[in-house]
Amino acid sequence: MAMKSLCPEFVLLDPAADRKASERVEQYRVSGAAIYFKTFPGEKYLPFSAVEWAWAQKSRVSLTGCCGSELPVVILRMKYSGGFYQNFTFEKQESAD
Repeated sequence: MAMKSLCPEFVLLDPAADRKASERVEQYRVSGAAIYFKTFPGEKYLPFSAVEWAWAQKSRVSLTGCCGSELPVVILRMKYSGGFYQNFTFEKQESAD
């Protein structure tokens, strides 16, 4: 199954080759051109050329529901062409940076 861009106006010529040359950053693959992530079914990518704005913010993920312990995480929010947003969750600030 071919990888799909989140933004149809911005596609890579050969996303499979770009992904192959990318580096693993936690659960994502990151190249100079895009960030790749698993979806069902398959995999999608967000080309950096489509990104209008990106920022990292600290957050927490509940481990046991509403009243239990929480795990600190960093959310990388990317606003891309068309006014859409995509969140990427990282365990470490260095990874989000």
